[in-house]
Amino acid sequence: MSSKTFKTLSIIIIIIAFIFIAFLGFVNGFDYVKAQNERMSNLQDYYLEHNTSPVSEDTVGALQIEIPRAASVDDIATILKENELIDNEFLFKVISKFNGFDGQYQSGTHYLTDELSYDEIMFVLTHAPEAITVTIPEGFTYKQLQERLIESGLNIDVQYMDDLVRRPNVFLDYPFVKNLTVHEDREWLLQGYLWADTYKFDSSMDEEAILRVFLNNTLNKLSNKEYQKRADELGLTMDEVITLASVVQAEGINSEMYKISKVFLNRLEADMNLGSCATINYLRLENDEEPVFWVMQSDLDRFQNNPYNTYAFNGLPPGPINNPGIAAIEGVLWPASEKTWENASNYYFFAADGEGNNVFAQTEEEHFRNVEHYSSLNQGEE
Repeated sequence: MSSKTFKTLSIIIIIIAFIFIAFLGFVNGFDYVKAQNERMSNLQDYYLEHNTSPVSEDTVGALQIEIPRAASVDDIATILKENELIDNEFLFKVISKFNGFDGQYQSGTHYLTDELSYDEIMFVLTHAPEAITVTIPEGFTYKQLQERLIESGLNIDVQYMDDLVRRPNVFLDYPFVKNLTVHEDREWLLQGYLWADTYKFDSSMDEEAILRVFLNNTLNKLSNKEYQKRADELGLTMDEVITLASVVQAEGINSEMYKISKVFLNRLEADMNLGSCATINYLRLENDEEPVFWVMQSDLDRFQNNPYNTYAFNGLPPGPINNPGIAAIEGVLWPASEKTWENASNYYFFAADGEGNNVFAQTEEEHFRNVEHYSSLNQGEE
């Protein structure tokens, strides 16, 4: 074989080899793209069906990643690289821009694994992280609310949150916080303003951010201009309205709150004490004691010097005893009238019947008969 022929064959073989390699590369690349598209399709389908990421804290090999608020793509790439979830920050940023993900990343706590591709990581991070859902019932005290948050899985620094609720100086941007009445015996200044509702929290939120979620809801609920107008007509501040509403909240069911409010307003106008067992039970709760159905003389005696004892002190307690709901607040602002309750202005007493309702009385004698009757029926209720 001549050298010329050999060179020609060599060139042909090299060309064929290049073509073969290129073909293999194309096939492999096609297979990769096809597999990647299938993975992304599966990921998208999972989100559509479950509305959450397939990777959770229980996933084997899952890493918890915190994406700060307003984090840039550079910040996110650095976080991922530090956690060994990606190898190349520059490549991540290029793919992110190409995919149109820039500006769509969601802050909060995400869970990722090193098995995810760049595209999959980006897709997960552009969806809101799974939130912790917490329901706070109407009438919860601040400490009961705090306990519910902890039970739900939020990482709460109890001492720090307590300090924020005691001295809410960082929340003076809320108008109702500015107008709170300070009293030496009013320990939890924000109590009454942590609106009862169902919330979704990210596990990375700190104590101030969590409290702001409640306060934002309260601001929205109390923004009704009719509330302040009506409070002015009653000669009450909104803080006094919330305080009385918290007592009303603890004393009865929603359908009775306008009547309970009227009784308390009647008593205040007559310069009588409120005589609310709810305030005594609040003091018991603050002492880590269970509430009781009927007020005990021993409680009245040991709390005789506490201004939250509405048997011993006239007027309203120093502050709200819980976080009331809208029915209690509106019950105070629009209490029963002669049109909605015959002789409404003559009622000064009510007593629990042991079945979740109250019986109302106009005279002390009638009230004592009710108390004796229903207490005898519910002697086991403590």
